[in-house]
Amino acid sequence: MEDKGFTAIELTLQNVRKRISYSLLLLGLLVLFIGEVKAASGDSIIASGQVGESPINESYNEVIVISKEDIELFNFQTLNEVLQYRLNNYNVYLGIDGYALNYLGTGRKNVRIMVNGLPIFPTSLDNFDLSKYALYGISRIEIVLGAQSIFSGTGAVLSSVNIITEQERKRVWSGYLNGNTSSKGDLNAFGSGSFNYGRHSARLSLGHYFFSGVEGADSFRVFQWKPKLRTQARLQYSYHLLKDLKVYINGEYFRSRIQDRGYPVINTLRAYDTDQRVKFGYVHAGIQGKISKYHRIDFSHSYTRYALRNDRSIKLLSTLETFRDANQNDFDKLGYDEYYNHLKIARRANDTKLNYETGMEFSHQRDLERSILSTVKTNITQIAFMGNLDWQADTNLHLKGGLRLTSSNKFSTPAIYSFDLRYLMAPNATLTAQFNRGFRIPTFNEQFYTFENPSLNISGNLNLTSETYTQYGIRLKLGSETSYLTSRLFWVNTNNGIRLSLVDAAEQQYQFVNTKSEKLIGQNLRYVFAKKDVFRGELGFSNNGINQFPTQVGSYYFARELMAKMVYNINSAGFSIGCVAKYQGSRDEIRQNALGNLEDFSQDDFWLVDISIRKQLFESSVFLQFGMKNLTNTFNVKGAFASLDRINDSASGNVPLAIDYGRRYWLSVVANL
Repeated sequence: MEDKGFTAIELTLQNVRKRISYSLLLLGLLVLFIGEVKAASGDSIIASGQVGESPINESYNEVIVISKEDIELFNFQTLNEVLQYRLNNYNVYLGIDGYALNYLGTGRKNVRIMVNGLPIFPTSLDNFDLSKYALYGISRIEIVLGAQSIFSGTGAVLSSVNIITEQERKRVWSGYLNGNTSSKGDLNAFGSGSFNYGRHSARLSLGHYFFSGVEGADSFRVFQWKPKLRTQARLQYSYHLLKDLKVYINGEYFRSRIQDRGYPVINTLRAYDTDQRVKFGYVHAGIQGKISKYHRIDFSHSYTRYALRNDRSIKLLSTLETFRDANQNDFDKLGYDEYYNHLKIARRANDTKLNYETGMEFSHQRDLERSILSTVKTNITQIAFMGNLDWQADTNLHLKGGLRLTSSNKFSTPAIYSFDLRYLMAPNATLTAQFNRGFRIPTFNEQFYTFENPSLNISGNLNLTSETYTQYGIRLKLGSETSYLTSRLFWVNTNNGIRLSLVDAAEQQYQFVNTKSEKLIGQNLRYVFAKKDVFRGELGFSNNGINQFPTQVGSYYFARELMAKMVYNINSAGFSIGCVAKYQGSRDEIRQNALGNLEDFSQDDFWLVDISIRKQLFESSVFLQFGMKNLTNTFNVKGAFASLDRINDSASGNVPLAIDYGRRYWLSVVANL
């Protein structure tokens, strides 16, 4: 009877949460009919997928811009938090490894993540924890939907994320401070200062995050939250050779520490804990800008380095004694680096019918820790040549074609090409159509990983080819630059997908091979609206299906999402009120694991809702912000995953997919100096 009572209470609470979230969406729909809808500013210029900046309405792709104001207002602290409120994305919880992005249900390796168009981490890294990248000193985030592999390279298959850092300001001195805390006891402080004099511009940004975790009895270890420390620093310097031509150097350094309290082992009084330390950073340098009236250049270099260490310990729950665990695996000590550069030149003029972009790209990546596991050096070198032609066929019709050729010392990649069309049907109606190919190169583990024990042997494969994706898309946009309705349909075929397969049953030998194929189909609807500077918002809906067995007609597994974002400004009182909500529909699929067996994959539906309030203090540039995160109190989402989806996961079957730390209240003070 007690269990049934708790079940009834849980169902009642779920219904209440859903009703609240539906009410918020209905409120957003009512706002659409209030007053005159007028375009807001701030999203008209983008820098992703091209040389230099251009108006967003000249892009063949749909580009979503996350502004600095929204990041501040909703207290988004990491890249993970921003993306989990966007359509098509949901986070995969990897335990001590944090959170990874899963885009359209295809995995975490199909989205290219960059800072100012350059790599933020080695591109052949199997996983990067998105919750480790804090959003300090960010001007905006540009999310490009669709393939961008011609100029953005590997991984820019289904989408790309470009983080644009703050640029030079006109004032000689300027500063920024942001300190915040929440009801769960975390503390976060960030500050930056900039100096501009003549042709020189410099900016220093520092941030530190602290969370002591939540204590509790060892019998509830699974619900204890991980203590965290994170330090981040960025230094930027630029010198203007000409008005629109600059040389620059940017460096960023991260350090994080997470203590993971492990699950008690069944039928024992032992639990295995992990103290994880991660250090990574990058240096970006180059020359960018206009070299003539119509020509632009981007000659940029980057060096990224990533290091991870797991110190494991065993805790005896009977005596609370702790001692070091001598058993370490190959994933407890990782180290990678990458040198990358590109030279890109573009001609862009409005008074000519033919414009172009051309360039080359070179990268060299190394595995710094596991070279002894293979008879060959664990490095990946590649060089690529690319180009685009943009032709204005008539006043309203633009056509674009691109080609990329890639060569590598460790794998092969077929030619990557794209064809795009943009047609202005009416002053407020634009139709775009795309036929693009994208690619993803094999990772270090897929090529070099070696693991041997009496019952399971895994080996890398130096004969792998790149995964390729062929994408068809059509998009209709009605409205102005920022007050508009878009409808996007797409279809993607995946070829040569890399998966772990059983290649020798007698020896229990597994290897990564090119066998996987998938089909994606989906539709996205977005409505962005604003009324002067009083309110602005966005409503979105997506319905995406994945077919992991393409020979079976009609075997698509669909997932649906809803999202809403609204900001209302009471200018006379210096108030801003914001709400952002997302509904992630349930997922039920059948997947084939490395053994060739079919396994169920499922995830329950859930809501995420945040509310924020911003108040200007004393008619100055100081703001008090407070709000509630995770109104629906989503702590864990029940789900299951394929046991060999990640080769370093030992658990399988039903697992909790952690979404957040539950409902919490937060407070921050922001000062623009």
